[in-house]
Amino acid sequence: MIFIPCQLASPARDLPAGDEWIFEPKFDGFRLQMCVGDGKFRLYTRGGLDWTARLGRSLPESLCKSHDYVLDGEICALDDDGRPDFGLLGKALSDESVPLSFFAFDLLAFSGKNLTSLPLLARKDCLAQVVSRLGIESVKLVPHAIDGSALAETLKRRRWEGVVAKDRNSPYLPGIRSAAWRKVKFTKRQEFIIAGWRADNKTGAVKSIVVGTMDNDVLTVRGSVGTGFSVHQRRELAEFFSKSSSFGEPLPSPPIKGDIQFLPPKLVAEIEFLELSSNGCVRGASFIGLREDKEAADVQLETFARDQSDKIAQPLAA
Repeated sequence: MIFIPCQLASPARDLPAGDEWIFEPKFDGFRLQMCVGDGKFRLYTRGGLDWTARLGRSLPESLCKSHDYVLDGEICALDDDGRPDFGLLGKALSDESVPLSFFAFDLLAFSGKNLTSLPLLARKDCLAQVVSRLGIESVKLVPHAIDGSALAETLKRRRWEGVVAKDRNSPYLPGIRSAAWRKVKFTKRQEFIIAGWRADNKTGAVKSIVVGTMDNDVLTVRGSVGTGFSVHQRRELAEFFSKSSSFGEPLPSPPIKGDIQFLPPKLVAEIEFLELSSNGCVRGASFIGLREDKEAADVQLETFARDQSDKIAQPLAA
C-alpha cells in the first residue's frame, strides 16, 4: 500500500446544522497515515514523510497479519485522564517509555481496493470491522456522534481541543482542504513558523520565540511567545536553536524589537493565544510544542470561509 495525500478540514467558527453531518472529537496528536502491505507497515505524516522509525515502535507486527489496508488517523499520548496530551507526545519522540495510541477515523484502501470514492459512513463501517478484527489495544476506532452540540459540551468539560464535523455522504478528497470536513476549536490555537528567538541574559536559555506565517510565499511576523515553556524546554531549545541562528537579519514588518537571533523559516510550533491584534500579531500566546510533522511552507494564518454552505475545496499548499 502507498501513501495517499491527506484530506484536511477547513476551520469553522460554529458547528454546521443538518442531518448530513456527523461529529468526531478533535485529537491533539500527530496526523499519520498507517499503510500496511506486503507483510510490513509504514507510518506517514500528512506531508508524506516516513515516520515509521520514529513512532512505529508503539505498534505491534501483528498489524501485518491481516489484509493490506490504509488507515487515516492520529497518533497520541494520553494523560492520566485519558485525554490526548501534545506535550507528552513531544516527549515520546525521544522517550520510548511513553505509551502511544493510534486513533483511526478513516479507511482509504483495503485489500488492494481504493475506497476514497465511497461515502464517509460506508468507509467508517468498513473501518470498524478492520479495527475490530485487528484486536490491537494501541489501535483504536474514533467514535462519531450525531448530536454535535452535546459532543462539544462534553469535550469542553473534559478540556479537549475541539470537534470535527464531517459530511456523512462525502467521498475522501486526497490532497484537498474541504469544507465537507470542518474543524471547530474551543481555543484559539494553530501552527506558527519559528522565525527567531531571544536568549535570557543570565542563563542563555530561551526567553521567547518570534513566530510568523507564510502569506503569498512571504514570511509575515505574528509576534512573540514567552510562556508555556518548561525550564528543560527553554534550555533544550536554546541548544537546538543556537546551531542555526544568526544576528542582524531583518524580519518583515511588523518589526520585532530586541536582541533577536534569527532562524531559517523551517521550524514549526503549536501556539495557543487569546486573540490577534489589529496588525495581526498574537496576544496572550503560549507555547504548546514543536510540530515536527508540519512543513513550514504550509503554515498560513487560519481564516474562516465567508460562506461555508457549499463544499469549498482547495488544493493543499505545495
